[in-house]
Amino acid sequence: MVLSRGGAAGLAAGAAVLGGALLFATATPTSLVNAPAFPLDQAVVDGTVTSITPELSPFYDVGDWQAGPPGTLVRAEPIEGAPDGMRLYRILYQSTDLQGNAIPVTGLYAVPAGDPPPGGFPLIGFGHGTTGVGQACGMSQTPLTPNTPAYSNFVPHIEPMVEQGWAVVSTDYSGLGAPGPSSYLVGPLEGRGILDSMRAVLEPSTSIGSVPIDQSKLGVYGKSQGGEAVLAAMEMAPTYAPELDIAGGVSLAPGLTPALQGVLNAVAGNPTSTSQNMFVLLIAKSYAENYPQHTNLDEILSDKGMEKMAILDQYCGSDLAGRVVDVPLSEMLNTPVASGLITALGEAMPGSTPLEMPVVIVQGLEDTTILPQFTHAQVMSRCALGDTVYYVRYPDDDHPSLNYQARLTDPSVIDWMNARWAGEPAPNNCANQVLGTARVADGVDQ
Repeated sequence: MVLSRGGAAGLAAGAAVLGGALLFATATPTSLVNAPAFPLDQAVVDGTVTSITPELSPFYDVGDWQAGPPGTLVRAEPIEGAPDGMRLYRILYQSTDLQGNAIPVTGLYAVPAGDPPPGGFPLIGFGHGTTGVGQACGMSQTPLTPNTPAYSNFVPHIEPMVEQGWAVVSTDYSGLGAPGPSSYLVGPLEGRGILDSMRAVLEPSTSIGSVPIDQSKLGVYGKSQGGEAVLAAMEMAPTYAPELDIAGGVSLAPGLTPALQGVLNAVAGNPTSTSQNMFVLLIAKSYAENYPQHTNLDEILSDKGMEKMAILDQYCGSDLAGRVVDVPLSEMLNTPVASGLITALGEAMPGSTPLEMPVVIVQGLEDTTILPQFTHAQVMSRCALGDTVYYVRYPDDDHPSLNYQARLTDPSVIDWMNARWAGEPAPNNCANQVLGTARVADGVDQ
């Protein structure tokens, strides 16, 4: 339930939203950047509309797959037609489900074509935004084909990072590409996918170009669903993949669903909202599969909601979203929202475990996909945990324009990441210390 303003109509009366709004209103002034909305080229916008669900290629047939240690590269294939200056590969690697069982996961690996710098290329583990849960919806499918889910993430995120001289590995997430449990907004499962994809490409292999990676220059970067996924990966990295020395993470408009009964009841009971339908169905499927001890589809969805479940595996992106908006959300969800789903959300959403590395969190205040108040609440939670957080808000940017604003406008998330690799102290503009103690008045921790 990635909450939009439309889907959150009527929430102002809820205590949780009032709390989020209060946190939002009291944000330290130094987090707000005085910049106009980033102007988007209409051709780019048109090309990133996800109206095409691609065909699944033979690469994703894992009938011969055998379980192995997490982070092991199983196989790879080059993707032809890569832009000048880079090489692209589909990869299949080992990961684990929430019970620790081995599962196959696929992803996209993008590397500069030129000679590496001394020590090798820096490496980013990328978390992509919402594309669906079907096997054809992953990043490695068709990154060079306009109007497909992979292209919509490749153009604004991966291609520019490779142009910076970074290697980028993007997990498809479990269930997208190789068959496996659906992972939408299931933080511990998405986090495994990110961390194991990084493990899989750290060592040079002929199947992925024998590219050397500088293991002292690792980072994670994600947007929307991926913004939530990288926060989850950062929380679990010290225990799940302690050999990865991740210097920091970038989280753009993270897709977080609050585990709050009142908030979710208000969303579910909205008789006019349909904008949240796809997100809710993706959550229902993923949480029922991964947390059967807490919930199931019959508890979460009405009969009308259950009727829509069959198409989740068939379509992706806006091609899927347009097929599930004919029924109001209030008629698809059982209300009150199943208490077991609330419990599972509390386990799966990041925000309760301190981070051992710094993070930059960026939000556009005109975002109609991710409610800015919830991003701010996550920031304040992170600050209360004692995390080193650099929070940046752009007053006039929405969900699409933030992709470019965050990367191209000072303070740039690219510069922020390079500074971490250079060993510079990470900025921290948390407004609160643990237990709400006020920090330095100008918002910069000294």
